[in-house]
Amino acid sequence: MLVLVCFAFGIVYINFVNTNISFATSTFNSQMVSLLVKSFTINATHIVANLLNAGSAVIEFTNAYVDGLVTALTAIVQIAPNAIGTAILQGNFLPGNTYNVKLANIFNTEIAFQVTF
Repeated sequence: MLVLVCFAFGIVYINFVNTNISFATSTFNSQMVSLLVKSFTINATHIVANLLNAGSAVIEFTNAYVDGLVTALTAIVQIAPNAIGTAILQGNFLPGNTYNVKLANIFNTEIAFQVTF
């Protein structure tokens, strides 16, 4: 009897966790539509992107990629609703090149844009 109760509780718990993960992922994906790149600057060592969060929830970016390679962010980027946040990516950038930049969060949802130096 105890085994059946534990098994039933496990099924209910897994269903609860999956529902919450699905809700969080879908909420964040709809939030990403409200994220805009306002401006950016680039030099030999940094890309600085100013992002506008036009949505209603805080957005946080923890990962950055340039041309598909992991790139260091100087700090985790958190942008409040209706605010502009700054993402600073470190790297070695050469004049005359165009770079594909992606910022991602823990749900692996990303915003992508191109930067030309």
